[in-house]
Amino acid sequence: MPYFPSLHSRGGFHRFLPLSICCVVLLACSAPAWSWGPLGHRVIARIAQQHLDAKARGRLRFYFGRGLQLADQAMWADQLRGQRPETAPWHYINIPPQATSLKAKRDCPGADCVTAKIREFVGIARLAVRGKDQVADAARFVIHLTADLHQPLHAGHVEDRGGNGIRVKFRGEDKNLHQVWDSGILSLSGEDEMALADRLSAQITPEKKKEWLRGQTADWAWESHLAAVRVAYGALPAGEPKTLDEEYVRQARAVVEEQLVKAGVRLADLLNQTWP
Repeated sequence: MPYFPSLHSRGGFHRFLPLSICCVVLLACSAPAWSWGPLGHRVIARIAQQHLDAKARGRLRFYFGRGLQLADQAMWADQLRGQRPETAPWHYINIPPQATSLKAKRDCPGADCVTAKIREFVGIARLAVRGKDQVADAARFVIHLTADLHQPLHAGHVEDRGGNGIRVKFRGEDKNLHQVWDSGILSLSGEDEMALADRLSAQITPEKKKEWLRGQTADWAWESHLAAVRVAYGALPAGEPKTLDEEYVRQARAVVEEQLVKAGVRLADLLNQTWP
């Protein structure tokens, strides 16, 4: 397992590149620029916190303080990408358009993708044989990457870089498709993170929760890929640039909201299983 220096250790921030250089590195990277955006990530973390069991809650308080707010840890891994560009592939998995199933050797070479990294960081957090800061950072990766896994275009196509290469018109603005799915759709609700998390949490039933907890990270990645194929890509209108009409937005919003709530439930279960 790779060593990753904690940003919270002494002198951590001073070892990294200046901000201007980091921005160049990020722009040059072929990975999606961001993932869900702050609102989506914080909503997923808020939902997950509601479903933590006592032991997981206690462990997370040990790492993040008694006033635990998972949402405050949710964006750390994106902030880290500027200083550690090699972590960029950890946020997504590329699956070919013609694929009929996920194949680890083809889609996650070198175990350098989101599904493999979630498993790896769950293992680091569970064993807790490293320093407190490093275990806390492993938990932060689990929190963030589990959310990323549920953004459909983080299981999209390498040819268009998960929708980054597809130009669209959204509410009169020029954007790329990935931006729309990261934050554009969510911005339409006008809700703050607490209101959105509460509304989505109200949709969780015991039956849905049981269904959503089936499978493992690879199954969830394939589910995200199918959502990308069917809606993110499949419902795109013809023409260039593609103007996203109300029907597209309606379908996309339904998928986005379901993926957020699934991610919250599954993240809580992963953390609960990390410290059973």
